[in-house]
Amino acid sequence: MNQKNKNVNSRVLLGRLKQTLAEQGEAQARLNEIVKLIASSMKSEVCSIYLKRADNVMELYATEGLLTKAVHYSQLKIGQGLVGRIAETAEPIKTSNVSQRKGFLYLPETGEEKYRSFLGVPIQRLGKILGVLVIQNLLEREYTDDDVYGLEIVAMVIAEMAELGVFTGSNDKHKLGQERKAPFSTVGLIGKEGVAIGTTVLLEPTFKITNPVADNPILEKQKLNSALTKLKNSLAESISRKYAKQKGEFLEILETHKLLIEDKGWLHRMDVSIDNGLSASVAVEKEQTAIKARIAKVQNYYFRERLNEFYEISNSLLKIMTKQKVTFKLNKIEKPILIARNISPLELISMREHLNGLILEEGSVGSHTTIVCRALNIPLVIQAKLLIEKANHGDKVIIDGDKGIVYLRPEKEIIGSYKSKLAMRNKAQKSFFALKDQNAISMDGIKISLMINAGLMEDLPSLADSGAEGVGLYRTELQFLTRNTVPKRAQQAKIYSKVLDSALGLPVYFRTLDIGSDKILPSISPEIEPNPALGWRAIRLALEKSSVLKMQAQALIRGAQGRDLNIVIPLVTKASEFDQAKGIILKEIAREKSRKRLTPKSIKVGAMLEVPSLAFANKSFFKSVDFIMVGGNDLKQFFFAADRENEKVRRRYDVLSTSFLSFLKLINKKCAQFNLPLSFCGEDAGKPIEALVLSSIGFRSLSMQPDSIGPIKALLRGVSLSEISSLVNQCIEENIETVRPLMTNYIASINQDHISMT
Repeated sequence: MNQKNKNVNSRVLLGRLKQTLAEQGEAQARLNEIVKLIASSMKSEVCSIYLKRADNVMELYATEGLLTKAVHYSQLKIGQGLVGRIAETAEPIKTSNVSQRKGFLYLPETGEEKYRSFLGVPIQRLGKILGVLVIQNLLEREYTDDDVYGLEIVAMVIAEMAELGVFTGSNDKHKLGQERKAPFSTVGLIGKEGVAIGTTVLLEPTFKITNPVADNPILEKQKLNSALTKLKNSLAESISRKYAKQKGEFLEILETHKLLIEDKGWLHRMDVSIDNGLSASVAVEKEQTAIKARIAKVQNYYFRERLNEFYEISNSLLKIMTKQKVTFKLNKIEKPILIARNISPLELISMREHLNGLILEEGSVGSHTTIVCRALNIPLVIQAKLLIEKANHGDKVIIDGDKGIVYLRPEKEIIGSYKSKLAMRNKAQKSFFALKDQNAISMDGIKISLMINAGLMEDLPSLADSGAEGVGLYRTELQFLTRNTVPKRAQQAKIYSKVLDSALGLPVYFRTLDIGSDKILPSISPEIEPNPALGWRAIRLALEKSSVLKMQAQALIRGAQGRDLNIVIPLVTKASEFDQAKGIILKEIAREKSRKRLTPKSIKVGAMLEVPSLAFANKSFFKSVDFIMVGGNDLKQFFFAADRENEKVRRRYDVLSTSFLSFLKLINKKCAQFNLPLSFCGEDAGKPIEALVLSSIGFRSLSMQPDSIGPIKALLRGVSLSEISSLVNQCIEENIETVRPLMTNYIASINQDHISMT
């Protein structure tokens, strides 16, 4: 059969489905008629529809060919049998001999033992599984790709109707929409600690499409093309306004978006869906559903970002085609907590004034969105699955960033418990604030400098409020990542000058651009790498693109305006990399002096020790470097060979293991030998037990999030670091794997119950 005839047959089937759906009658009668139509059209003896109930059970809702007594009786859990497997993976399954297929589960009440062939496809909408559509044949049948595609088209229509509630009758025991009313909780990953109670705001729109089937493909393609034209014009206009004075960047960005919107493969797939009888809106949504499924499987960051672009373009198209405006004003919502699949740093910053919390279905602990969230002190939970599918605008929600838990529509007891927790936390914060002007000096007289991590101007008011002694790490790349273009040298110098102004004479340690991996600048084309965290990033990339490093060095020198300047080089792996980077900086100092320009009062250039090999560098390195800053996040993942984006392996290895602590002690000993200042920067510096142990083994400067300063200072002032040092040494000598249990008991014994030990 040629393609034209296939398209006609598909449109005929969808037309008959549309007619059946439009008829008056009970939901069950409609379903019964639909399975008959599909079985006849697909030349199958059996057609069955399984729908997912609110309790995550796949229930047989209608069948043609199986025993009718099985309807509303046969049930499968997600992952159980072939139907459950399809629901779990959102992928089709086809076989010519079903009883021999791995995972097959025989349900005797259905009478299906005589049917040999099986083809099942998911009924899904935007990644949300609503059910499974199955056809079966008596004889062995090799189902073709056309069979699979045809059944997927039908499943798409059924999904639209199921979402509108067409198939739920008044007597349904488990209504399909109940999941948006019942309490729901999920455990994700900790992005930024903190607790908030508020109101849900869904960033991602849910579009209602009431007419999924169309019998005039020419008209539907015109609708699609019209929407594409409007989208292109809107995009060009908005970018033109924003970049009116930056023609080069404007053309580059516009061209990138044009390439995406005009992608032939993407457009062709939507045209084929329309030819097969889908309306233009559903054709777009079908492609969007497929994109979402691919996003979930693709590991490569750059490919994921490209797929995300297509997903967002599809959203924009649907907004135009359905004429549904999705707008919300955060300042009009009581304590808004945003729920999204993902969000850019730029979007996050634009909402920061009113946002009470953020929950992402995707995200990673090391992404720059997470880093910005930490900088803005917004509680964040990432990898919180199913939230978009379960939530409504305006639901009550609790975000527990300390444990990575989200409670949607929580029960009164849970709300009461968290209100008590917030009250206790506010009381503790007042006591921490009272220590703002006090030093962090332990009971045995050891002073620890507590400094903040920063990267945005919004961070800097926290410097005075927290009582920190300076900015231990200023991530310069964040000012780049929150813009669509790279700041010019004068703009950078202005930023760095403002940072030093805000520090009011306290030290600031500027890290040169740590780009690459998941942090890409608009002017630098990303390299596709299998392991970007181990790839061409930070100083490796900066030395290759030396003009970027030179420009930043010039900006830092000019921004200092005669004040002290501290620069730290990230991801130094060998001495020669540091020597090259320092050489570039000193050359720019000399150049500025030769031009009679103001140069820094003093300049110190240090290295971030994030790669274990640097600890074993030769003596000349330790003599040439001005200070060492341990970058705990990267050092930990390289030491344990554990990807920090992979929660399964990340949690397996403890920063308080005696092997890692022994290595840190070695670094401290090496720095002491050369009289080098040593600090520790990373998420562990702001955790109570970790901060105590790090201080006890020789780290006299810790850099952390601003809201960690108070709790850590209070804790340090109530302990003896020499006692803790003895405990750590005891664990090392006795080959105890980790000091955590011993330290947990120690803190409990000194009654520091206002400090969370998570």
